[in-house]
Amino acid sequence: MYSARVVNSVNFPNGLNIVKDLPARECSLPGIGGVLSNRTGDFDLEGRDAWLFVSIKNRSFNRPYIMKFIDLCDGLGLKGHVCPVDDPYRYNRMAELKRDDLPEEEVAKIARTSADIARMVEKAINGKRTEQVDIVKWCDLEEATPKIYREELTAAFKKGGQVRDFLYEHVSSVKPLEDDKDFERFAEFFLCEVPVLLYAYYSNGPTLDIYPGPQPKFFWQIELGHFEDELPKLTELTKEGRSLLYLDTHNRRG
Repeated sequence: MYSARVVNSVNFPNGLNIVKDLPARECSLPGIGGVLSNRTGDFDLEGRDAWLFVSIKNRSFNRPYIMKFIDLCDGLGLKGHVCPVDDPYRYNRMAELKRDDLPEEEVAKIARTSADIARMVEKAINGKRTEQVDIVKWCDLEEATPKIYREELTAAFKKGGQVRDFLYEHVSSVKPLEDDKDFERFAEFFLCEVPVLLYAYYSNGPTLDIYPGPQPKFFWQIELGHFEDELPKLTELTKEGRSLLYLDTHNRRG
């Protein structure tokens, strides 16, 4: 099903290099395409659940994209889950507004956008008459995630060290930062999102995550054990079963 050529690796200019290449192969999954990545070279789909975490700010998540995800799950017999990622974006918006709280109208706007996405997904599921795909609320995933994971990540961030340095490099490359307060506000997005995603990836059996873009390098670094001293529990979580299989549908290298 896949070509055997390794096409990508991950390196960082700040000395936090991943010394082991991340295998990736051109994917021939019907109707989707893209590049698969996995730490161990485990590209077997059998036994994996497929997840589509829908960023409420990413317009690539339109109805045709959702329909392709459903077709993929139906065609390959995968159990699929679609989850609108809404709550973490409160922190991005607070950072943009330079506030420590969010006005009610902004909270309502995020809720409306999330509800619109859920309705779009529900219509697609009903239109396809599929029983392979369901909708999962972010708040339910967050509630199911043990609090210790966010506490550990937050503590490591506040202490400083590699976790904070890495997030600063990432955030400052995509967001205008005037001071540390700006950075800390934007970083709250990751402190909220990362523990929930990792718990979804590794706590309920092997996972295929599908997204129109690359997996943030922070996740690979955790799985590779580069933050084990600072994030022992999150690192241990990633070792509980088969490693994450990630499909970047916007990558067409081949």
